[in-house]
Amino acid sequence: MSAKLDLRALWGRVADRAWELYDRAVLRSPRASLGVLGAVCLLSCWGLKDFRADASGDSLVLEHDDDVQFSRAISGRYDNSDFVVVAYQPPEGIFAKPALDRLRKVRDEIGKVPGVSSVITVLDVPLLRNPPGPLKDLKDNMKTLESPKAELRYAIEEFRSSPIYQHQLVSADQKATAMQVNFRVEAADRELVARRALLREKDYRKTIAAAERAELGGLEDRYRHYKDKVAVQRHRQLAEIRGIIGRYGAEARFFLGGIPMIIDDIMGFIRSDIAIFGTAIMLFIAVTLFVIYGHIRWVLLPLGACVLSVVLTMAGMGLFHWDVTVVSANFVTLQLILSMELAIYIISRYREVLWAKPQGSNHDLVLEGVREAFIPAFYMKLTTIVGFESLIFCDILPVVQFGWIMTLGVVVSMVLIYWLVPAVMVLFPRPGAKEASEWGAPLTFYFARFTVNHTPVIYLATAVVAVGTAVGIYRLQVENSFVDYFRKDTDIYRGMKFIDESLGGTTPIEIILQLGSPKAAAGEKKPAAADADKDFAEFSEFGEDSGDAAKYWYTAERISTVEKVHDYLEGLPETGKVLSLATLKKMAVQLNGGAPLDDMSLALLYQSVADQFRGLLITPYVSIENGEARITARIKDSSPALRRSEFIKRVRGELVAKVGLKPEQFRVSGLLLLYNNLLQSLYTSQIKSIGFSLLVLFAMLLVLFRSITISLVALLPQALASLTVLGVMGLGGISLDVMTITIVAVAMGIAVNNTIQYLYRFEQEIRRDGDYNRAMHYCHLTIGNPIFYTCLTITVGFGILALSKFVPTVLFGLLIGVAMVIAFVSSQTLLPALVLWTRPFGPGKK
Repeated sequence: MSAKLDLRALWGRVADRAWELYDRAVLRSPRASLGVLGAVCLLSCWGLKDFRADASGDSLVLEHDDDVQFSRAISGRYDNSDFVVVAYQPPEGIFAKPALDRLRKVRDEIGKVPGVSSVITVLDVPLLRNPPGPLKDLKDNMKTLESPKAELRYAIEEFRSSPIYQHQLVSADQKATAMQVNFRVEAADRELVARRALLREKDYRKTIAAAERAELGGLEDRYRHYKDKVAVQRHRQLAEIRGIIGRYGAEARFFLGGIPMIIDDIMGFIRSDIAIFGTAIMLFIAVTLFVIYGHIRWVLLPLGACVLSVVLTMAGMGLFHWDVTVVSANFVTLQLILSMELAIYIISRYREVLWAKPQGSNHDLVLEGVREAFIPAFYMKLTTIVGFESLIFCDILPVVQFGWIMTLGVVVSMVLIYWLVPAVMVLFPRPGAKEASEWGAPLTFYFARFTVNHTPVIYLATAVVAVGTAVGIYRLQVENSFVDYFRKDTDIYRGMKFIDESLGGTTPIEIILQLGSPKAAAGEKKPAAADADKDFAEFSEFGEDSGDAAKYWYTAERISTVEKVHDYLEGLPETGKVLSLATLKKMAVQLNGGAPLDDMSLALLYQSVADQFRGLLITPYVSIENGEARITARIKDSSPALRRSEFIKRVRGELVAKVGLKPEQFRVSGLLLLYNNLLQSLYTSQIKSIGFSLLVLFAMLLVLFRSITISLVALLPQALASLTVLGVMGLGGISLDVMTITIVAVAMGIAVNNTIQYLYRFEQEIRRDGDYNRAMHYCHLTIGNPIFYTCLTITVGFGILALSKFVPTVLFGLLIGVAMVIAFVSSQTLLPALVLWTRPFGPGKK
């Protein structure tokens, strides 16, 4: 017992010495202290030059997913470039002369935009039946709509019935057509992206050499500059494209879609939300502070400190190269509110001390107020850090970075608020004691009386909420589509929706087939000339002396395998347009009068396509040197019945069971798979983060209150408030995604602050006379007020985000607001009810 007392006495002396140093450094020399703080802030702002926003594909995939590595390899192999799709719907019909003339003008203008490598329209693609002719004449018969000898009537029929173009370039009703605008990507940039991805994976696997690690450091800097360059280029290019189609908007309808547009619009929403909603929240905070405290000093001081904390956090993000992504887009709102929370507790405690000691000096009042507010504030911010650090269990880099960003923000807030606010308060003239009245007292006192008089109602309501939460969590899904990220009145929503429904879908999925190398193909039995279709007898350039082993790769067996997979995907209700080598083969069969093609016919078919058209019809779908065939399909992403995970599992299973492939013969790839992997990982990440938060929060509460009972009483109401968010999501049909996964961590980290503040004050009050009822009422009338103020500020502040055009931001704001309301009500009802029932601070008075 004496050892415990000695330890407490030693800790008391250490604390006294620390506060003495703080008093001497900050409060007794406030001007010098503020000068040092100003110099530190100026030096820190050097990092602002590297502050960036990033909405690239890096934020939509898992960091170390094998499917991501495979997809990057496939993308490099098939030379995939960035592109956007412009949907064109003229009132005259797409094949009317005015419509084609207008299309030609738009294409030519877009083609002149710097960085655009090509624009593919119905005017540019090869026509294979203009007029219909034998297969042997295919090479010489290929035309485009702009060819002098092309006949429009044949072209219209081909676009209507061709397996190549229907639902791809032309809608089923032939009222809309698509333009594919391809952007130029330099070879050096491709090499940079591929090399960085390789070294990052080696670093993750712990197989990287020292020289490679040094190389990776340089590549990371180059990659950041590359992303900045591409973001600026794409924004300028998309702005010019929007301007071009806007000039023709009075003559026809245009829709714009594609991944580059999604990225650019998301970045625009991020910048807009940071500027607009950051300003709106600051104005709301200013009004709230004036209503609460009734004096301009209590508005300007905390508000200035909050703004400075945001600036310093942005500087830190630049120094650590933590970019703002779709996940961390709300960091400004969070930073403002977390800083304001600290300032409110300090000011409220100061005013409380002022009311109790109206004759004390201003210096002594500030020191006492700051000192009494520090311990609960310190633990409060530690628990907030725990909530954010629970996100490290996620393998999604932007989510992990969001955890570190907010950890940095909490540390910055704690240091800045306890340095700046008290130093300025000392310089203020001492206010009158009448300023210490609190306008929130009637509400908190009502909750105190309700807790005493209606305890069974509180327990019953808690049980109902708990059951509803359990049901909601059971119904929770990890399902979301890109189009649902945007409001229905935005251009990007309308564009993606139109393309998804009328032009063959949006989100791509790929099947990569392993069909044997060209050497193996060359060694196979060559087809006899007598067996070949007689129409090919005139193609002497493809005779035995050609020496091109690759031509023997195109066998009937291989193409039949491709066609089976193609037809299977085409028959699924979830898929839109499917493209592969089989697409051209189907067209050739039509030209061949419906007769099947043998090995020689197929080889001649794929070799006979003119060079300028091979990039459209052949090379995107085969890599002969790797023995691969590629089938691409686009999914109707806006379909409410789409279940991505079930769809992918069904495809994998039925390619074996129905199509007859061996599991090692194919691999699924594409953005649909990568995004689904990300979504499915959220379940595990959410469970891990919640478990980590609860365990660490319990341990910290145990250290603070030294009681298992108090720790459990403290944790229960706030855990329920945080988990209720998941319940509301499940009951409301809101899916878990990269944005909403952070809500529980944020809610748990902030909500537990109420509990710590309340119980810490309760412990102080119960020591006076052991009267639980009096302590409860007194806590409601004192610490209950700043708890109410902070919850009001947080709830309405996040509620402002509901005005955003970016749906994840809307959901984030509303759901955090729900969690804060529940956390406040439970801290004023359920928490004191449990304290009165369990009496964790000792038996007290009856």
